[in-house]
Amino acid sequence: MSPANSNDGSSGYDASQIVLVPLTAAFATVASALHAEGFDDAWDEDAIIRLLDVPGAFGILAYRPGDQAKNAKDQPLGFVLMQTVLDEAEINTITVAPDARRMGVGRALLDAVKGRLVAAGVNRILLEVAVDNDGAIALYRQNGFAEIGRRKGYYARPDGRKVDALVLERLI
Repeated sequence: MSPANSNDGSSGYDASQIVLVPLTAAFATVASALHAEGFDDAWDEDAIIRLLDVPGAFGILAYRPGDQAKNAKDQPLGFVLMQTVLDEAEINTITVAPDARRMGVGRALLDAVKGRLVAAGVNRILLEVAVDNDGAIALYRQNGFAEIGRRKGYYARPDGRKVDALVLERLI
């Protein structure tokens, strides 16, 4: 896929360096490592592969290409894993590497998802997000998501604390 052309302007980062490709089982190790950077209850490679195998599921991986002249490797930036059913879709998970946050990666992933879903006739995207995940909530609101519900005590933190989830929706 060609580089994304979105940039949230929050840093000097060049969003044209974000390349998006389909997330396949071949990238499960990379996706699992990214997930571990973003979530306390991270999914392993097998979980990601199982989710990708569900009918209607797809994922998108964002990375920054390495510089061959400098012998620099590609840098995984984030991914999104989706599930579609008829005219609705759910974001099962989305994560961006800590050092790539607020640099347009999340927006590029959401834009790519929207494009694919519109082409497939999907008109509604749902997701759940922890009420204490301020960065993700801001990203979702900036991208047209609105709160439609709350799940009490949905997430369990490592210290045993329970955190509510906001249920968000975007009509497309």
